[in-house]
Amino acid sequence: MNKAITILLAFAALLGQPLSADGRSNTVSVRKFGAVADDGKDDTKGLRKAADYCRKHPGTTLLMPPGEYIISDPQARQLEDDVLAGKYGSNPEPKMFIPYFPHVKGMDFSGSRDITVEAQGARLMVDGWMEPLSIIDCVNFTLKGLTIDYVRQPHSEGKVVEIGDNWFVVQFDDERQMVKKNPASRLCLWDDRYGIVHSKVYSFNKIEVQEGNKMKFRGKMDPAMLGATLGMTHTYHFRPAIFIGTSTGTLIEDVTIHSQPGMGLLGWDSRDITMRGLRVVPREGKRFSTNTDATHFSSCSGKIVLEGCEFCGQGDDAINVHGYYHNITARDEDGWYTARLDAPTFTHSQETDVPRVGDRMEVTAISTVLPMLTTEVTEVQWEPRSLQVRLKLKDPLPDNYQDYYLFNVDKIPDLEFRHNRVLGNFARGVLSKARHTIVEDNYFQGCTGIAVHVGVESNWKEGSFAETALIRRNTIVNCGQSRGMQGKACAIAVVVDAPDTEGTFVHGEVTVEDNDITSQVYEAERGIAVQNTRIATIKGNRVSGCKHAVYTKYVGKVYWE
Repeated sequence: MNKAITILLAFAALLGQPLSADGRSNTVSVRKFGAVADDGKDDTKGLRKAADYCRKHPGTTLLMPPGEYIISDPQARQLEDDVLAGKYGSNPEPKMFIPYFPHVKGMDFSGSRDITVEAQGARLMVDGWMEPLSIIDCVNFTLKGLTIDYVRQPHSEGKVVEIGDNWFVVQFDDERQMVKKNPASRLCLWDDRYGIVHSKVYSFNKIEVQEGNKMKFRGKMDPAMLGATLGMTHTYHFRPAIFIGTSTGTLIEDVTIHSQPGMGLLGWDSRDITMRGLRVVPREGKRFSTNTDATHFSSCSGKIVLEGCEFCGQGDDAINVHGYYHNITARDEDGWYTARLDAPTFTHSQETDVPRVGDRMEVTAISTVLPMLTTEVTEVQWEPRSLQVRLKLKDPLPDNYQDYYLFNVDKIPDLEFRHNRVLGNFARGVLSKARHTIVEDNYFQGCTGIAVHVGVESNWKEGSFAETALIRRNTIVNCGQSRGMQGKACAIAVVVDAPDTEGTFVHGEVTVEDNDITSQVYEAERGIAVQNTRIATIKGNRVSGCKHAVYTKYVGKVYWE
């Protein structure tokens, strides 16, 4: 390489400005491809051309100048229309959150290398139900500053304006004209008295649609909820706003997601994902954000890091980190085993979780979720889109192999969750099945479920156990009111969900210290619960509003204050 170019590249690296190998700046604006902010026109073609350019030009910095961009697709709009017309039933999830269901990708960056998208002040308005950003098979992809929202949000909001003995009326806003066939997968109420999602409203039967975009429901309503905001979710899971699949080294910084017919961000089979300043929060003037989890990470590796993030009003956990327990369904004479994931909703990417040659697999007892041995994958057979995988393993399995799961040890990351805020969501704040979990210096308020849950969920086929977990210096207020509670605790639980947990030590070393826990809405049974753990250190926690501050069961050794 020419010496002058070498010097120029080095100087550009110091300034954070990527250059191509010939020494020219590799920065390009979406305007070059016809996407112009705030012009009221459809920017889909220009945005997709810009993403395609990035795929073909490693090292690019793509600029999205401030303003509003519209991304639209006929197939995505048709799906939205069909769902809202009731063609997918009252609960669309079983028909659209299924393996390999066809879906639209908005900006598809698949296969990109060393790409940075600078989008401070840019707002992507999505027209139709789709996966707005796809980061698949990428290496060192950075997204900064973008806001994602929908032209018509995938949930509806209104105010409770009348309450009767066994009915109530909601005045919906004018974002869409409500009809009786609109699916109502879940109804949530925002309780302004405590800054939480009201825990006792999940579903009601619609009686009739009234004039003025009002809807009458049958069911008992708390009189204190007159004037409260009600959110009607039109589906549970579908595609995420940002999908990170089979990628390495992804950074999401100062990105905001206001709504999505599914999760906010899904990491799948990817390594090292960092989020700084990610916000999954309602649009201004709204109370609810994404229909399900704010973030979710399955079958990943390396580290999942969240720092300085904020989550509010989403329809499920702020974060869930896990791998999968696969059932062993067959063994043939040649030593091939057939494995299949029999989870209630399959994988969260709706793609088959295929192990790689060399991956370490724990052979885990279904009854206790305790690993019996660790072996290695030596051969893999998989037909594209098949829901099962054939494997050869380094070591033979017991004759009663059907009594065991296979768990991929090389597809479970560590979690670091620091300096984040979780406010008023349905279900839990943090749900971690990572081998090494750190949850520290966070603020949780108004989760209907527990604030921090470390544990196996074998009913969902999600694992695994914690070798270490550090939960400290968190402030937890009015959490664990109903759905999502674990171990009867409102704030922190380290537990195991398995058919047989009696006397087992599944988790390794757990530390719960210096947390401030307050339950003002009602007297919770417990503040902290630690179970099925070898060693627990529980000290310096301040708990009020709970009958019992701490509960332990099946813990080998406990170090107290």
